[in-house]
Amino acid sequence: MKIGKFSFSNESEEDQKDPPSLISSTTTPNIFQKNIRNLRSVGFCADEYRFSFIIVFAIFFFGAYFLYQVQYKTGIDIIPLFPIDDSGFDKYNEHLLGSVKVSESAKNQPKSGSLLCWAMTTSVYHKTRVPAITETWLRRCDAGHLFTNSDRFLNASTPYHTVFDGLPESYYKLFWKTRLALLYIYKHVSKDFDWYFKGDDDTYLIVENLQRYLATLDPNKPYFIGYRLSRRTETGYNAGGSGYVMSREAMRIFAEKLFNDKEKCPYHEWEDYAIAQCLASVGIVPLDSRDEKGRQRFLPWRPEQHFYADLTRSFQMDPIQIWGPAIYHENLISMHHLYPDEIRLIDGLLYSIARGIWRQGDLEDIRNETTTVSTSMDDTLPPPTI
Repeated sequence: MKIGKFSFSNESEEDQKDPPSLISSTTTPNIFQKNIRNLRSVGFCADEYRFSFIIVFAIFFFGAYFLYQVQYKTGIDIIPLFPIDDSGFDKYNEHLLGSVKVSESAKNQPKSGSLLCWAMTTSVYHKTRVPAITETWLRRCDAGHLFTNSDRFLNASTPYHTVFDGLPESYYKLFWKTRLALLYIYKHVSKDFDWYFKGDDDTYLIVENLQRYLATLDPNKPYFIGYRLSRRTETGYNAGGSGYVMSREAMRIFAEKLFNDKEKCPYHEWEDYAIAQCLASVGIVPLDSRDEKGRQRFLPWRPEQHFYADLTRSFQMDPIQIWGPAIYHENLISMHHLYPDEIRLIDGLLYSIARGIWRQGDLEDIRNETTTVSTSMDDTLPPPTI
């Protein structure tokens, strides 16, 4: 019915709806909206699942890291992530030493003397760390040798031995490396030196200070000398990074009596701790190497950490009594965790700049003399003794 501009219908509101069998234009959007809501719900669940996974993973990661730190600082095996594997006694044995490549420089090193120095390295550092130590402190020893895993990037003038060629590159294999190197030195390099210094390729050694200190000791007695640490042991062990020294007698005992003894010389992932425990099994314990003023001669952490006494207290065998400028003293022997440029800088300060400052003779003579450039570090004066 239509009246004017208005129309009226007699159909009820319910009659105006579409039949059930038909899909009207109003129901289609509702279905789409419902599907969209379902998809969004699924996406939300997926996001929630990913978020939960990330949270669980983060908790696990930080929990494991925390326990590792506790284990590392206390020496307590909370989580044996790396179970003891003593198969190295058979794998990394003397049979590997038959194929060692030796450079001409190494062959020409002296076979006897007061001090033999050797440093552990790997091919990763042949272009960086190796030149820094071979051009500075290593050649000041009576004999200097590098033990590495290959001859890559090395030439005949570098005194290298590929002792570690058959060993995998891993922190957890350092004990096998050191163990094999000590035997190799004694049997294949020389057993006729008084003292044997082991250092890393990021160590700096003041050779003259070490020689002066060792001159007060008898190499025919079994000495083991370095920076003493105390984790897990009452007798202590010497930190490997800053280097440690073994007397001729200690080397003989290790090579002839301990190398093949699994009971007295068992594996441990901490190489320096393991070597110390090996020697301690026959009564050779670290010597207190501090000078008469209680100053440490070997510095295993970064120099600035010793400077600020920022050291892990639970590691220390000796109380931390000296810090600040006093750590740089006239009896200092070694420093660790140094970059190649730092090694060269320290060497230049000690043997070039200090040479001009501390040269004997009055100031007028120094001013009048003709200045010449030295081409060899071997003819320079030793570090000043204040």
